[in-house]
Amino acid sequence: MTADTRDLAEPLVVPEPSKTAAPDKGESTTRVGFNVLNAIVGSGIVCLPYALHNAGFFFGVFMLVVIAGLSQFTLYALVRTGTRTGTAHFSSVTEAALGRFGYHALNVSMLVDMLGTVILYLMLIGDLVESLVQIYAPVQVSRGVLLSAIAIVVILPLLFFRNTGPLAQFSIVSVLCLPYIIMVVAMRAPLYAGESSVNFDVFGPRILPAMGVLAFTYSSCHAAFPNFLGLRDRSIGNWVRASAAATTGATAISMAFAVTGFLAFGSSAQANVLMNFPDTDNWVNFGRLLFAVTMVLTTPMAFYPVRDTLTEILKIDPERHAVSTVYESTCTVVVFVMCTAVAIVCRDLGLAYELIGSLTASVINFVLPGLVYLWAGTDVSVGMILSRQSLESAPLLGGTPVRLTAWSLAKWVVAWMVVLFGFWIMVLGTYNILATA
Repeated sequence: MTADTRDLAEPLVVPEPSKTAAPDKGESTTRVGFNVLNAIVGSGIVCLPYALHNAGFFFGVFMLVVIAGLSQFTLYALVRTGTRTGTAHFSSVTEAALGRFGYHALNVSMLVDMLGTVILYLMLIGDLVESLVQIYAPVQVSRGVLLSAIAIVVILPLLFFRNTGPLAQFSIVSVLCLPYIIMVVAMRAPLYAGESSVNFDVFGPRILPAMGVLAFTYSSCHAAFPNFLGLRDRSIGNWVRASAAATTGATAISMAFAVTGFLAFGSSAQANVLMNFPDTDNWVNFGRLLFAVTMVLTTPMAFYPVRDTLTEILKIDPERHAVSTVYESTCTVVVFVMCTAVAIVCRDLGLAYELIGSLTASVINFVLPGLVYLWAGTDVSVGMILSRQSLESAPLLGGTPVRLTAWSLAKWVVAWMVVLFGFWIMVLGTYNILATA
């Protein structure tokens, strides 16, 4: 069996038994797939019509599919590199492949990106709940009070598990809310079509910022190892099946939302397309409620990587550093309260989506995973390709040699595409956003 097929069948062996739960405590491939799907389909979905207008309809649709494929590859590449390096943590595998520079680059980017994501989720919850209360409640309650109550009473208690496995049931509920939201946008949006211009241009007016939004929408690498560790049977094959199903589902959901919203609202599409609908539409208002529920249940999935990164930097992870859980819990409360406070003050979503996507999501989900795979996940190199050298002198784990096959070469090429795409968005996208802000 070649390494290219063997890596899908063999379990991943990691040198941290404390991080590896007993098989009977793990989750099925289906449940983990729901977790990954829930991690992908987040607040970015409501910004997709806005992104499609800025990218241009045809180019935007094309890039939505391309970015989905590249994102799926990075989910595979990270866990595959974990096989080669004997690690099962995003920061650990980055350090093993790229050294301390890669480790610090990941941590800084992760903190900015995930903190921004949590804040965006909370901003959406505040906006949606405030609009519903203004419409239906007999008394008026401020957005700050509503958001504070939801954050402390509902979300905060979900932030103290050891990993995301126990959140699987919440992820299923969250995902089951999405079909109605998609259908109500698809069915109600045509009623308001014609009020805004819809241009089917190949390229739009702000392509690079739109790519930042799409990169943000497919932010999922932070969920790779936590969800992989939640599998009952931790093989790369099961991980590929779970993550591929999640990516496919996320692409279908994103495409439906993006196209229907764009066809209805075109150039007037807001960063939260649900806000394009009038407050008198009760069908849409129920969709707003379900989306608020989805954001409430998704926020913990975005917060766990923040906590894991901070506790690793501060050396207060109770399992990795044998310290009291009090430090981790205190860190959780302090950081989440800070995120909530920022979300109460800030309300502009469009620029935040673009900037976070271009500046940090591109690094976390494309640049670093691609480099990690190229440096430590594969034996393929330019010199080897030019000389047509076999890889029999470079055995993998277990001492089994591999050859330079078409499949291994294809993965090497895709990895370079991932890296170049990430750099393109990070450098040019960020510059374009800041120059036009």
